[in-house]
Amino acid sequence: MPLTAAAILTALTGAYRLARFDRSGMDLIDRTPEGALASFYAAVVVLPGYALLLAIRLWDQVGDTPLLQVLTVESIAYVVSWTAFPLALHRIALLMGKAERYPGAVAAYNWSSVIQMTVYLPVMVLSATGLLPAFLAEGLVFGVMMAMLTYQWFVLRTALDLSGLAAAALVMVDLFLSATITDFADGLL
Repeated sequence: MPLTAAAILTALTGAYRLARFDRSGMDLIDRTPEGALASFYAAVVVLPGYALLLAIRLWDQVGDTPLLQVLTVESIAYVVSWTAFPLALHRIALLMGKAERYPGAVAAYNWSSVIQMTVYLPVMVLSATGLLPAFLAEGLVFGVMMAMLTYQWFVLRTALDLSGLAAAALVMVDLFLSATITDFADGLL
């Protein structure tokens, strides 16, 4: 069943509230298994921004690599990156006795990606323009990355009702998976 604009807006409002460290944002996230599945629509919402970030990152790196190869490799990597952590989280949630909270955690995690892209994309575009001195651009990117990691930490901590340390460990798992997928995809180009 396709999501309505109202359902997407409600989910994004919940994700925005979570970005403000307001736990009530979870009340606006559909925490059912159907809601978790529907939250993967966030990948479609984020895709244009991701494509722009990818072009910025790979602009000087792909050289003579055929465009079809770049598109194929990066498309597969995008799908894998959207599914790897939720799959790992499923097993981890079971082991932690948090299986009933898993659908809400996936939904909150996915919708939070839209908020993260909304903040991260302008910073990366600004950084890539060269309008800022390198130290300032790097500092801005680092600050935004730290804010995004903190946001992910809060989302996972809230959605799964975890300790701060356990949520931090999950963020590290997500970082590891993301870096591994990116490195593997880059190695294929």
